[in-house]
Amino acid sequence: MFRIINICSLRVAVIFGVMPLFASDKPNIVIIMTDDSGYSDIGCFGGEIETPNIDLLAKYGMRMSNFYTNGRCSPTRASFVTGLEGSHVGFGGGSLGDWSREFPFLAHRGRLPYDTPIISELLKEAGYRTMMSGKWHLGGSQMKFSNGQQKEWQRSHEGWELTEEEMEADYLALPTQRGFDEFFGIYGAQSNFFFTEGEGHSIMENNGLAKLKYDRTYTMHCFTKRKDGLGKIYSRNHGKTAKAFYDSDGITDRAIEMIEDASGKEKDPFFLYLTYRAPHRPLQAPEELVQKYLPAYDDLRAIEKARIDGLIKEGLFPAGGNSKPSWFPEDENYRLQLAVHAAMVDSVDQNVGRLIEALKANGELDNTFILFFSDNGSASHLQDIMNTPYRGNKALVWEGGIKAHAIAVWPGKIEPGSIGRDQVWVGDFVPTFLELAGAEYPKSFRGKETRDLDGRDVLPLLTGGSIEPHEMLFFNDKGQQAVIYKGRWKLMSEPGWYLQTRDKPGIAYELYDLQSDPAETNNIAKSKPEMVQQLAKASEEWRIASGIHDYGELVKVRPRDPY
Repeated sequence: MFRIINICSLRVAVIFGVMPLFASDKPNIVIIMTDDSGYSDIGCFGGEIETPNIDLLAKYGMRMSNFYTNGRCSPTRASFVTGLEGSHVGFGGGSLGDWSREFPFLAHRGRLPYDTPIISELLKEAGYRTMMSGKWHLGGSQMKFSNGQQKEWQRSHEGWELTEEEMEADYLALPTQRGFDEFFGIYGAQSNFFFTEGEGHSIMENNGLAKLKYDRTYTMHCFTKRKDGLGKIYSRNHGKTAKAFYDSDGITDRAIEMIEDASGKEKDPFFLYLTYRAPHRPLQAPEELVQKYLPAYDDLRAIEKARIDGLIKEGLFPAGGNSKPSWFPEDENYRLQLAVHAAMVDSVDQNVGRLIEALKANGELDNTFILFFSDNGSASHLQDIMNTPYRGNKALVWEGGIKAHAIAVWPGKIEPGSIGRDQVWVGDFVPTFLELAGAEYPKSFRGKETRDLDGRDVLPLLTGGSIEPHEMLFFNDKGQQAVIYKGRWKLMSEPGWYLQTRDKPGIAYELYDLQSDPAETNNIAKSKPEMVQQLAKASEEWRIASGIHDYGELVKVRPRDPY
């Protein structure tokens, strides 16, 4: 295994080593998004997981050390494809694109509105071929064709009326109705990674069920702690050796086919949105990769220290900077989860290498802008360690939940081995891609006046200049509120899990100076009451103006939501 990875690394090194400058008006745009990968998981961000191919992206591109997501799967994706705050497109307050978590409020609808343009539609209008492989999770279904799905919708939307208009709106929220010429992947959040022939699956090809290829043999490790029926589904292939479809490999196979089909001398540029589900749960990976990483997590304090040292060495965290030790359980079950998580990241890295080789083999690499990032920090089942040196995890508004690693590569335009330290937000890329494509954001779309983008073009940073931070960058996730003011002052109101904070009297505030304390170790709220008051007022005014409902009221609509 080590030998195979090293060979792949050499190939990618050669690929990037011969890239010339180019002068194309419209570069291809390739997005590679992972799901729940921690800030310091990858090697070029200090991690112990072997990611030689991703590290080579960093070597020949720019690492963004101050990159912010929206802290959860769907809200991050919503801002990424629209350039708008999640609340403006139905994904405010931590809302997700799942029927069981939709609310009858515009800011929490959990489905992209059809009258708001998304990047695939905008780039298609600009002459791009648009392709997607992976996880959608922005709402939508084909229930208008399925009585069974209609009944399921009614079960999960008690008190709502299912109308023809509602079913049509759900259909129009799917990828191939939203500007993608081709789609392969899942509509929702998660399912098994491994499928053997004959098993049911939910992977789609455009608007129909995909025909999967079972052309690789795996020994399958399928970890789950669940004891319910879903747990049995997730673990059904555990320990088996058989020919199977593995999602990280399969969506890359399909993405490579898309690249091959879109390439050629006389062609339009293409936009590829490749969205891995790994390392999101269920934790499933080839057994040999799991065994490779199990010994690495014998001494977790050593891992934590090595990650911080690695970040300092890479220039991504200040030498002498403070950080709080992570809390983690002292048991083998936890270490096993870390090992499967690492194995899933390793598998993604191998597939990133395959994708880059495909771009090169088809003559496209020299004229392709590549963006690699995680949709949020690692998830709560792993505690904080994978987000070292930052506190918190996915769905929390400490830096560990909302800050992610990110890398941009653009041959001849982005300086190899550079680091961008200015604040970048996930919603900044719609205006950036429009600049790359020479396109403008429309003033109206499908008969409705568009609102101004919340994101801004970050090409000046990527091409060697600098950008100012957002005046105010807001976050809200199920009762938690946060704002970063001028890239420096960060105020959090009621940070933490809702069930742990709702019964405590008053409002808990935490204020940090991210310039001197990027890992949030020194709460200065008591020493700066005027700053707390100013930012708390701005934050609450933003919440109300954005239509984000108080989470205590939302829980009355869906009492099971916090669980």
